Amino acid sequence: MKIIAWPAFKTKYRNPYNWLLYSCLVKKGMKVTEFSLNKLLRQHHDIFHLHWVMENIVRHPNQFLAALRAITMLLAIDWVRARGTKIVWTIHDQYPHSILHPQLAAWFQSEFIKRIDGCISHCQVSKEWVESTWPELSDRPHAVIPHGHYRQVYADNTNREAARETLNIPPDHHLLLFLGYIDHYKNVPHLVQVFRELDPTNWILLVAGKLEVPELKSQISQAAGNDSRVKLEFGYIPDQKLQTYFRAASLVALPFQEILNSGSSLLALSFDCPILVPEKGAMVELEEQVGQDWVKMYGGEFTTEVLESGLEWAVSQERSPQPNLEQLEWSELTQQTVEYYQKIIT
Repeated sequence: MKIIAWPAFKTKYRNPYNWLLYSCLVKKGMKVTEFSLNKLLRQHHDIFHLHWVMENIVRHPNQFLAALRAITMLLAIDWVRARGTKIVWTIHDQYPHSILHPQLAAWFQSEFIKRIDGCISHCQVSKEWVESTWPELSDRPHAVIPHGHYRQVYADNTNREAARETLNIPPDHHLLLFLGYIDHYKNVPHLVQVFRELDPTNWILLVAGKLEVPELKSQISQAAGNDSRVKLEFGYIPDQKLQTYFRAASLVALPFQEILNSGSSLLALSFDCPILVPEKGAMVELEEQVGQDWVKMYGGEFTTEVLESGLEWAVSQERSPQPNLEQLEWSELTQQTVEYYQKIIT
């Protein structure tokens, strides 16, 4: 079976999800090609698998060029479909987090939807949302295949004591961590504000990650003030250093305003760190898969009461040394993907 994917392997540096998926598919005998327009049009493929379609297509700052990209992609899809290639879309988010040309994006998405042969969602909530938003997709094959974990992807050879020493965490303090790309929807200024309002004893908050929106730096810094219990590390965190932050943490807080799926939650769990997340999207199913001792959800707004409950849970809840991530093993998830591909092309 021949698959061309956009993206396939090239986004490993930012999010290794696609790299993990397609590397495992290659091990199962699939031929996977990184998308280029030339390869799409000149070579025959059984499946054209797309991810983050709107972001990739209309991200060019020049609206004319963005429109040209959109039209070109639709024509290319029509060409390969006429030759027998099936179009598969994996839905990662309800809405693109950053779109330069909203009207163009809406038009492109409406046209793209007409050309889809099948969909993959990471949770049942996503599947139901897609089929209610675009009823025309309800009669097309739609698989629910969870997002896999990140164990053994990143360096993990430090221990809690060494990690805490590296980050200068006092022995009698716990670390509350937010780590990841920082965007509006991730609600980081509010996290800092709530932490300071709660003023928990013997806790330190560390916010670490690259700013996707530069103006958030001042908002977060203002929320932190001169509070010595709030540490801010703005900038890209190299892969080899992720272990230091997660191994030092007692709890990872992800107070996202919007969440359908979350690679951040799976990254934390892959480093054996419990998470505090909103009761939205895939988080309900993640709690069922991993257990209530590793995933704590909250309803409504992220408040001081929510954070206080989460901090108490993090230190008092008995849990195994590692969360059980068997249902999120890549070998099983890629087998489900292969079976779905076979269903689509037959």
